[in-house]
Amino acid sequence: MGRYISYMGTIILSTMLATPALAQILLQKAKPVDGNALGFLIMGTIAQKTPDNNVALIKVTSSGQVVAVKIGTVIDNKYKVTDVSEKYIRVITRDAKNFLVYLDKFAGEFRAALSAQHGPAVNPDGTYKEDGFERADGKVIMTSAYRDRIANHDLSKILMQATAEPVVQSGVIVGFRLYQIDQDSIFSKGGMKDDDIIIALNGLKLNSVAGAISTLKSLKEATTIEVDILRGGETKSISIGVK
Repeated sequence: MGRYISYMGTIILSTMLATPALAQILLQKAKPVDGNALGFLIMGTIAQKTPDNNVALIKVTSSGQVVAVKIGTVIDNKYKVTDVSEKYIRVITRDAKNFLVYLDKFAGEFRAALSAQHGPAVNPDGTYKEDGFERADGKVIMTSAYRDRIANHDLSKILMQATAEPVVQSGVIVGFRLYQIDQDSIFSKGGMKDDDIIIALNGLKLNSVAGAISTLKSLKEATTIEVDILRGGETKSISIGVK
């Protein structure tokens, strides 16, 4: 299964998206990204009578080289092309991560499709509020009933709202990196972002899979939860209080 194994599930998108075709692609667990995130940009696409023969012209950021790719092409020894369309190409990594790289001019359409499922979870000012849960100024307050629902009844569902992979340094797990975070998930509501690395919960370091599971279970009765994350090389804390 490659270097990384997903332990906490993957994002699930319903078919209630902008277009049926786009919904079908997103349901295949392909994460829509700007090409800059992967190191190449789509310059254009050439549609053929048979879609399997479609060709995309891409520019590899590291070399500046422009190359033509089609299904089966491996880009930069990292990404294998599995689909080519007028608006995007889909690639898969060696560790089975799917990415859907779209042409810049269609970016708005893809963002609209993703938000159609739930709508934005966070207000423009960075706050979020719903019955039993509120986030403002970097702090989260939830009711005990909200916490209990998550810990005792909806935990399996919660763990399907993002994918986490262990981050290993010098042979030791130092935390778990989040990606493919569901826009309406508890992770998004709590202020977490793709590529955040959770390194500790209430001071307990997440240095093993078994330890992470045990720590999660220990939070069932907690009245305060401190989540330490590594974001862009800087350590940040998210304070969660239960009232």
